[in-house]
Amino acid sequence: MANNLSHFKRKYHFFSLSVVTGIFVGTSYIPFPAWALFFCYIPLWFALIKAEGENTTLKTQFMMAWMAQFIFTLIGFNWIYYTASEFGHLNPVLSGLALVLFATFMNIYVPIALTSATWLKRKYRLTTTQHIFLMALLLSLSERIWPGIFQWNLGYTLLWMKWPVFQWADTVGFLGLSSFIFLIQATLLTAFLQYKTNKKIFTSLLAGIFVTFLVLHLTGLSKESLWSKTDRSVSFSITQGNIGNEEKMISELGRGFQPAIVGKYISQTNDYFSQKIAQEPQFNPDIILWPETALPIPMDPHFSQKSMQSQIQAQVKLWNSVLITGAYSNDQTKRDHLGSIITRNSVFFIGPDGPQQPAYYKSQLLAFGEYMPLGETFPILYKLLPFVGTFERGPGPVAKKLFLAKQRSVTVGPQICYESLDPQFSRELSKKGTDIIFNVTNDSWFGDWAEPYQHMTMTLARAVEVRRPLVRATNTGFTSVILANGQELERSRMNQTWMSTYDVTYNSKAPQSAYTRWGHWDWLLLVFGIFFIMLNRPLKTGKK
Repeated sequence: MANNLSHFKRKYHFFSLSVVTGIFVGTSYIPFPAWALFFCYIPLWFALIKAEGENTTLKTQFMMAWMAQFIFTLIGFNWIYYTASEFGHLNPVLSGLALVLFATFMNIYVPIALTSATWLKRKYRLTTTQHIFLMALLLSLSERIWPGIFQWNLGYTLLWMKWPVFQWADTVGFLGLSSFIFLIQATLLTAFLQYKTNKKIFTSLLAGIFVTFLVLHLTGLSKESLWSKTDRSVSFSITQGNIGNEEKMISELGRGFQPAIVGKYISQTNDYFSQKIAQEPQFNPDIILWPETALPIPMDPHFSQKSMQSQIQAQVKLWNSVLITGAYSNDQTKRDHLGSIITRNSVFFIGPDGPQQPAYYKSQLLAFGEYMPLGETFPILYKLLPFVGTFERGPGPVAKKLFLAKQRSVTVGPQICYESLDPQFSRELSKKGTDIIFNVTNDSWFGDWAEPYQHMTMTLARAVEVRRPLVRATNTGFTSVILANGQELERSRMNQTWMSTYDVTYNSKAPQSAYTRWGHWDWLLLVFGIFFIMLNRPLKTGKK
């Protein structure tokens, strides 16, 4: 009985450290300050090492790691509850269940990676230090290949906190920076375990961490200075309409609010222009940018003679600027698998004299929002979840050349919503000759606490990776601009009608960043590190 009680207490202690890691990770991620960024996984790793020393089963260790990821997913993705209620119209119980299921499986790669490290440690009788670094490397590798609809990593927090180390994303991407954070934590844990037995190693490891971070910090500042050199600029006037979800949904179904929403964007832009011209008589922005599905109507050329479409074209002519706006595209000649008219989530490019470029169609659709997984095979799923859209996919990343006043031009790369979360998408835009990337989105379905901050930061991160300015227009916030040097300009307020003009500077002959050319090349280093550990394992008769 006493032995069982002692075993229970030890097991409870191990799981308590799992909870600590869950809280540390969850409260160090956006929108929290990154207070535990460089030691958040250490309690869990320490617990796994101690549990391994007591021959705890792999099943128990898996559950220890699962508990940590479950808690930090609950904290970081609490907005899933709001989205399920607001967008999916689920009752509180089902919305809570959706959040629990999401937290159960979203980041399950964490226990898989850490348990795999323990299995390898046992199979090859690795040392504790090797075990620690194997956990860090496998965790780093796993987060790169694990699929997810909203992938995030610890690297983004460096940009969120504006620590100059984030400038190195142009070389290794933010996933590479996340791997750096894992390795820092592995080194810290190794130093901690050496404190009592070998203070020289302890001191050396801490000094190595300090010097490495200092070098990356200083070179990050140097990178910022390097990418601050520009030779051209384009002015963007960005409108944040702050249209409510109910109004948007009704208007998108064609049941009302359409003239009111179109009128609001026009009047808001007109009022803003009047104020600016009163202060600056020569005010005339190059581009006006409205967010995703700002116009709840199709803007294809064959609708150009309809009243609202004609009204918009007339206003653009008066503004004498290029209007980039989110809207819908309807193909009257085609039908989808349900027999409905083909609809696309689109961006249109309207000049004073008419369309300047063909519309861009969103290619990375949101599961359960814009399409139903397996919906074409089982159409009945759409009847069970009628709020799910049936949008057609676009062709992928494309560059659009726009012609501005004074014989100028600029090549822009469009993104809609969470296409910005895919680093490969932005890399392709840069490779296609884009000068400036722009993202239009509507985050009103996700609440106003965590997701808008996360989505904003992860979107702005793309500018640093590919070293191209990124302009972001949203319906409810956050609207912002980040330059190629990583400097963020004015940020809009949340859930407010808002408009501002940005002078977006760029280098017309900007080279491709290392990350643009080679992507996540550093996965080779992770694999090399894993093989290095395995090839340098001690003899089977050796001591741990």
